[in-house]
Amino acid sequence: MKKIKRMMAIAIAIMLAVTTVGAFTAFAGTIEVKNVVDNEEYSAYKILNYTKSGTAYSYYLTSAEYTSIGSVLEAAGFTFTSSSDGSQYFVSNAEALSTSGVSDVAAYLASHLSDLGNGLGKYDATGANGSATFSNLPTGYFFVTSTTGSLCALHSDVDIATAVEKNTVPSVDKKESTTESNYVDGPIDENIGDTVYYQIVVTDGVGTDAELTLKDTMTAGLDYKAGTLKINGTAVADNANTTDWAVTVSGRVITIVFTPAYVASLDANATITVTYQATINENAVINSATGNENKVELDYSQQHSEDKVYVETYDFQVFKTDGTNFLDGAEFKLYDALTGGNQILLSSDSTGYYKDANGSADTTIDINAATGCNVRGLAPGKYYLEEVVVPAGYNKLAARQEVEVIRGATAAVQITVVNNAGAQLPSTGGSGTTMIYIIGVILLAGAGILLVTRRRMKAE
Repeated sequence: MKKIKRMMAIAIAIMLAVTTVGAFTAFAGTIEVKNVVDNEEYSAYKILNYTKSGTAYSYYLTSAEYTSIGSVLEAAGFTFTSSSDGSQYFVSNAEALSTSGVSDVAAYLASHLSDLGNGLGKYDATGANGSATFSNLPTGYFFVTSTTGSLCALHSDVDIATAVEKNTVPSVDKKESTTESNYVDGPIDENIGDTVYYQIVVTDGVGTDAELTLKDTMTAGLDYKAGTLKINGTAVADNANTTDWAVTVSGRVITIVFTPAYVASLDANATITVTYQATINENAVINSATGNENKVELDYSQQHSEDKVYVETYDFQVFKTDGTNFLDGAEFKLYDALTGGNQILLSSDSTGYYKDANGSADTTIDINAATGCNVRGLAPGKYYLEEVVVPAGYNKLAARQEVEVIRGATAAVQITVVNNAGAQLPSTGGSGTTMIYIIGVILLAGAGILLVTRRRMKAE
């Protein structure tokens, strides 16, 4: 009797200590699991029979049950003593279990769930609205676990026992930057052709031990830069396959599958950091806060989560007029300064021109009457149009025309460049001034010659 009472006390202590892979409870009726993760599958494995006579409690297996799962329970740490007739096997080392590490016992059982299910029975419940309930359970001693990890259950001999989920599922956070540091939630502003640096941080949960999958998808305006993928700061081949993870790169989709063994090896709340680079291309959506999306999805067990970041790029529409009518025939080059500075190289397609670091310096912005011309793929800032070809009969601009691209714009910036017709006075210091000086000198010389001639005639 004394031994049985001590066994019950220690069993309660064991249950309260379990915080890793599983939990034990003994009773008849219902197990209610609280604080569960919705849609996760929770299981209760009966591992021992339970009997009570007066105040005496016993946990045992029948001979057949012992043959089925006794070796698994003994390997986990349980010790059994056979009845005199060999028909029952009673647990005889509850005291030892209370000091030998309950987490190790639970971890072993969690790795042999199929064996337990073939023993005294397995019961399932699905998490919904924060709870999962096992109803109409037989009297017994149960090991309760889930696909997200462990539980810590209360031990009781009443009709209802309560278990509280102690584990959490992994989470994911996506950030971006214009450099390989200072990552932000975004959005960020860039030019077509610029590099965007992406960072994915997965924070592990508590008690996780299942496969974890990351899927990162870029829209058509972004191109993955091959060979830039890193996991925890170490470069990883685009299609690497190791004992810890498998990487697949297919166009604009990067998939990384972390193995159950790797996930289980992580400390609670440890992080996995994935970084890579992408380039904004000519297909980028213009003037949109959400057009150029980069989405990461995380799947763990039955749980799905995702995070998104965005890149913005902008444009302007330039028109040519004489103050009244639209003109065509003008051509411009684009610069980053009012004078001097660097030419911004462009390429063209059916929708206009776009910034292209590999474009030709000879490419000019050709203006069409009425429709003007669009230049896209620009980060916010000031740009300068220099007229290199002037419509026939009109005067060339004396200076570059400023265009300011505004952050957060939802439509193209409109810029109108005016050319005046007719004669244009030469600028100070120009070739026209030289001609005036020459003509003036000739006139003065002629006047002087005429004056001298007249004086000589009068003298004679």
